[in-house]
Amino acid sequence: MKQVLQEIIELLQGDLPQLASSLNPPATEEDLCKAEAQLGFGLPSELRELYLIHNGEKDGGPGLFFGLPFLSLDNMLAESRIWIDLEDDTIEVEHYSVPADWIKEQYINRYWVPISKDWGGNNLGIDLDPADKGIKGQVINFGRDEEVKYVIALSVSHLLQFIRDTAKEGNYSINREDDAYISWSFGKEGEVHFLDAIRSMKLPVLELHREESGVQDVNIWFEGLDNAWKERIMGTSGSPDAFLRAKQLLFIGKGLTDITPLGQCGDVRELVLSVNEICSIEALSGCKQLKILYLVKNPVSDLRPLQSLEHLQELIISGTAVTDISPLSLLPKLKVVNVQHTQIRDFSPLETVKSLRALEISAPDAQQLRSIAELKQLKELTISGLDQITEGDLAVLGKLVNLRKLELEGVSLLNMQFVKKCHKLREVIIKDSVVEDISLLAKLEKLQSLELSGCPNIGKLEDLACSASLSKITASFQQFTLLKESFDRAIDFSTITGGMTEEESGIWHEYLDRVRGKY
Repeated sequence: MKQVLQEIIELLQGDLPQLASSLNPPATEEDLCKAEAQLGFGLPSELRELYLIHNGEKDGGPGLFFGLPFLSLDNMLAESRIWIDLEDDTIEVEHYSVPADWIKEQYINRYWVPISKDWGGNNLGIDLDPADKGIKGQVINFGRDEEVKYVIALSVSHLLQFIRDTAKEGNYSINREDDAYISWSFGKEGEVHFLDAIRSMKLPVLELHREESGVQDVNIWFEGLDNAWKERIMGTSGSPDAFLRAKQLLFIGKGLTDITPLGQCGDVRELVLSVNEICSIEALSGCKQLKILYLVKNPVSDLRPLQSLEHLQELIISGTAVTDISPLSLLPKLKVVNVQHTQIRDFSPLETVKSLRALEISAPDAQQLRSIAELKQLKELTISGLDQITEGDLAVLGKLVNLRKLELEGVSLLNMQFVKKCHKLREVIIKDSVVEDISLLAKLEKLQSLELSGCPNIGKLEDLACSASLSKITASFQQFTLLKESFDRAIDFSTITGGMTEEESGIWHEYLDRVRGKY
């Protein structure tokens, strides 16, 4: 590895002489042991070797990793702490691994060791907790903007070899922002962010992995389709091959009835088929990597083709003809289900889905509420249309002791007594509703956020000032006026629902300026 680094420096000496002087002296074994102690786990041998050659790169250096800096141990630890501090139990579904099943499809993983950053919340990292098909020590991208995560290289040594080979081929650009700062980037296209460049690169570098589709001859398959599907494929993906390998496909309001071609999209992760005329989803059994599926407002009724989709995490079937959700009991990773505006009566099949975290329903009766109350794994629940329900019927929801978020829409309630046992509630959202007495929320010890939208008739609002945990309230200007001086601390009122006059806006901004920095 030391030789490869030296070759990189020598190859770039003419165009990027700053690289050699920007690399720090070696870390010591003691430095590495201290870093590992703070991380709580050991670093892989190749990364240790790299740090024993250079302890990262000086601030303002040209960026060893195609313009992205090699982080020192101290900076790597600081970056790791940022991610660890953000860890929580939020629901994550919109993250994809390329290749499939190589990287755990989540937002944060404390075993992703950041070795570089882009100052925008994104990182190159060493993956020490890969998915089933991945390799411990693989180099990946992750961060705020990195929903699609790629295996860039199978190891840090492979990444360095690729950097050397790229430098040898001259396939790079030098970027001069001013006389004081020079960096470089991959490719001849000029200043291209490396985390953008990887999206069109052949990966992993040095060990290209190609996921084969189920189509033997793409051209023959394409020519066998009707003209409507040919036009859709070319319009959405540009080529048949790109369509078959697409990670996301959206066909909203296209009048679809036959979706047979989608059965060949074995690598698609997100499929939006809302507002069509689809009765059969048999073809979707071929979408083995599917994570997110929208079937909103389709006449589909049979969900059995989905029961083999082991990666499916989010299913939106609102406005469909589905009445039986028993096939969902076989989905091991299902997290989010939206069944609003359906005739589903029995939710008991979801009891065995231990991964389930969020459910959205509408106009439930007392029997349905009793069924939902048995889903003790739920952390988020959205209910609309409770106008025919009594507070006594709602009492069963107190069994949902793991709820973190509750959203109510279009309801009329005397009080909020039914949540008194939901001690883990952190967020409550109430829309277009009436609550005569909201004071019980002040007794929820973990409640942090309350949103009131289109709710002018909320009683005993001032009692919320007794809450020791509330830190953010989203409400109308009138409700803001009522509450802003009631608390013994600054509350985040940075969002107002509904309109404001110019005078009201001035009062609101004056409050924000006064408490700025206190929340």
